[in-house]
Amino acid sequence: MPSKDYSYDIPDHPIKYLKVDPRTIKFDARSQRQLNKTRARAMAEKLVPTALGTLILSQRADGKYAVDGMHRVYACQLILAGEVKVPKRVREAVETINCEVHFNLSTANEASLFIIKNKESSKVGPNDEFRIGVLAGHPLFVDTNTVLEKHQLKVGSRTTNGVRGIKGILDIVMEYGPETLDLALSIAEDAWGRHPDTWHSVTIGGIAIVVSKHPDVVKPKELAKKLKSQGDPTSFKAKIQTIATNNNTRADGTKGRLKAAHLSVAAAWNANRRASTNRIPVPNIFE
Repeated sequence: MPSKDYSYDIPDHPIKYLKVDPRTIKFDARSQRQLNKTRARAMAEKLVPTALGTLILSQRADGKYAVDGMHRVYACQLILAGEVKVPKRVREAVETINCEVHFNLSTANEASLFIIKNKESSKVGPNDEFRIGVLAGHPLFVDTNTVLEKHQLKVGSRTTNGVRGIKGILDIVMEYGPETLDLALSIAEDAWGRHPDTWHSVTIGGIAIVVSKHPDVVKPKELAKKLKSQGDPTSFKAKIQTIATNNNTRADGTKGRLKAAHLSVAAAWNANRRASTNRIPVPNIFE
């Protein structure tokens, strides 16, 4: 188990509730999701002022910046700039908007605040959460990013250097620590080289479970050879999927795929071994 505290935190700081002219609000995409202008315009065209809620801002030396509610702010800016036609009452209603203004935050603190405000509502995509978490300096994301950079991997793309399923990768670090992720990635690359499916989070998760549960038995170089003998990474991923769904007779979820990956990696390690030669338990995934 990792020894670090991966919970979210920001320092105590002043907060004021103010009426703010949305035209004065600025944006910094580093500390939140990317601005989707098409989405904001669609919001502006159907804006209901009473449903705007309270927007979250950070007061910096050079002005107020949106932390949460960027698209709502931009929608109001479009209306006030006359770029979207709305009834007069709507325009007048958004000349000032209710804001929760935070003071004395660093950019990293703003990024943490954005994640805290959005995490439970699931409004933030995992790739955006990862990018923002790295900026925030949050240990979970920083530790994970350090390992990925060591392996010259980037998040979100299906390339020879792209990791898909960042949530699963983060779960590995939370459960077993960054050292286990580092080892699992090394084993996968030794087995299959640099291929898009080498870095599939479920496969990496299965490797991580096996090496963390059996560190005194499983030898990384030997496990890589065993995995290579199972075929290429795409076929190994397909095998995991088939096991998880019981040959397409049942639904699978993330936990089911991880159990199937655990089983697949453990079975690969046990292949052609006698009972007395470092076999490891194979889980019953349908328990």
